[in-house]
Amino acid sequence: MIGANVSAFSIGKAVGRGGGAVPPFDLQYASAAGGGGGGYNIGGGGGAGGYLTGTNEVETGTAYQVTVGAGGAGGTAQNTPAVNGSNTVFSSFATSIGGGVGGPANTSLPSIGGSGGGGSGNYRDAGASGIAGQGNAGGDGKSNHQTWWNSGGGGGKGSAGQDGNSGGGGNGGLGITVSIAPSSISIAGGGGGGGYPYAGGSGLSGGGNAPYAGQGLSGASGTVNTGGGGGGGTHGSPAVGKIGGAGGSGVIYFKYPAANTATFSAGVTSTTTTIGSFKHSTITAAGSSDTVTFG
Repeated sequence: MIGANVSAFSIGKAVGRGGGAVPPFDLQYASAAGGGGGGYNIGGGGGAGGYLTGTNEVETGTAYQVTVGAGGAGGTAQNTPAVNGSNTVFSSFATSIGGGVGGPANTSLPSIGGSGGGGSGNYRDAGASGIAGQGNAGGDGKSNHQTWWNSGGGGGKGSAGQDGNSGGGGNGGLGITVSIAPSSISIAGGGGGGGYPYAGGSGLSGGGNAPYAGQGLSGASGTVNTGGGGGGGTHGSPAVGKIGGAGGSGVIYFKYPAANTATFSAGVTSTTTTIGSFKHSTITAAGSSDTVTFG
């Protein structure tokens, strides 16, 4: 017989978890989506992948979805534009939106993303907006339409991308330091904006640099597992310099009590470190059907 002070619901919940199972606990998380690709031919810098943090209670024995977003490809030709980064997902708790692309030197515009892509200096395009709470806007493209054309940097979690200016492409927006990472790291920075005939902008916190005109280098890709935006391409010869860099892939960080465990499905690439009374798990790759189960 069920005692008067024990409800049938609580009995069912205990049985559903196996009775005597590990109780729920608070989990801290931080997630970054894939960064956006840098624009082609005086291209704007790619925007950083959206960044979210939080603390939620998680049930033990329950499988939660984890997906790490890929970085978007950089622009490689007038008709092959850059691609937005892909979303990073942690169950229903967080969906970080992929970074926006940098605008190319044609009538295409930069795109909205977790952080927005920078505008091209060729058309003096405005930078695209970021998603509120996840990132910031890209910088504007600037030009005197006579002697210089310099694109805006992609937006980052910490600040908007810089506008292009008479001295070169704008720098990417600042990223953010991940407070729950096992070691200090700054991620989610924007890619540098392409410039002509001057220097391209610098990428920050995992964002890729834009090349100097005539240097013979493409826009640099964002750093893997930072969600950094790709650097924009430049102009002129050699043609390889026009190509924009790819965005960096995303990442998920967990921090939880050392007494608890995290078991990942086969498709997940992760590392776990114990520091004092907490475990720190870093997920660097996970597909759309992958999961984590806590114990």
